[in-house]
Parts: sequence; C-alpha cells; structure tokens
Amino acid sequence: MAGAAAAERKAIRVLLVEDEEIHRVLARALLKAAVGGVVLDEAGNGAEAVRRVREAGGGYDLILTDRQMPIMDGHEATRQIRALGVTTPIVGLSSDSLDADVDAFIKAGADHFTPKPLSKEKLNRILAKFNLA
Repeated sequence: MAGAAAAERKAIRVLLVEDEEIHRVLARALLKAAVGGVVLDEAGNGAEAVRRVREAGGGYDLILTDRQMPIMDGHEATRQIRALGVTTPIVGLSSDSLDADVDAFIKAGADHFTPKPLSKEKLNRILAKFNLA
C-alpha cells in the first residue's frame, strides 16, 4: 500500500535559490527522499532566481531561498518575484533566525521561514504546510 501511495503523489516543481553548494546538495537529497517526484531547478543568487521565475511564468510549486547571496539577496529576490504577480509559496532559509531576520523575510513577501540547516523534519513540515506532500 505504501508503494501505491508514493506512486499517487504528483511530482512537484521546486526552485532552490542557494549560493552554497553544501546546502544545495543537502536540499537535493532531502527533496528527492521526501517527494514522490521532484523537478528541481537551482539558482545561485537572487537575480538568477527572478530570471528563472520569469522564464517559467511562475510555474513552480515551491521556492526555497537563502537570504545572503551574491548579486541579489533573498529578500530582494522575494520582493521582485512577488512584484511579478507570482503567488507560489516562498520559504526563506537562513542561519540568521532572530525575530528581525524572520520578519524581514515575511515583509519581503515570503510565506514561511525555516532556519538552516534544512532537515527532513523541517522539509516535511514545509511540504505539509503547502499541501505538497
């Protein structure tokens, strides 16, 4: 029965916005283990993320974005993605998790914030919150 449930899960399309390779490797592994199928796009900075979202016509089910990145940070990328009219759930990820850090992500337009490092439990909570698991 568990195999049938896994087969029924639809593939989700996720944009991971992260400049650190170790965090991308971890997120890839966690997403592939947690979701029946995942199409994962990656961007190394916020400007690249905005470009990918624009090119995809907002066609992602979830966007996971780091805060501190070169060229454009996660806050500005979130603001620009929202300015495009995209309503995809955006989750801010950062090792900076003081109330002010969380508030800054939410004010920029993020739907949720999770402190790094990403874990199986944290990812499962995110997927459940947005009905993706």
